[in-house]
Amino acid sequence: IQKEIKELEQDSNELTLIEHSPYCFGKILDYFRLIELHSQGLMSEEPALPKVQETQKRRFDKVVQYYFPGESSKYI
Repeated sequence: IQKEIKELEQDSNELTLIEHSPYCFGKILDYFRLIELHSQGLMSEEPALPKVQETQKRRFDKVVQYYFPGESSKYI
């Protein structure tokens, strides 16, 4: 166990922890991936805004406001 802890400590310098809902963060990442595919001409239609489960909408808005404060949040 001590060996594993030391390895995790060494790797922790390379990790970025996201302390927000994986569901919500995943929706944002998927949306940006689709935007990139569209910009490269790999998708004909412009991607629609993420569809979020009703139970997650409040949490989703919180994550968007955290990562994209101000005016930029209205694009997600």
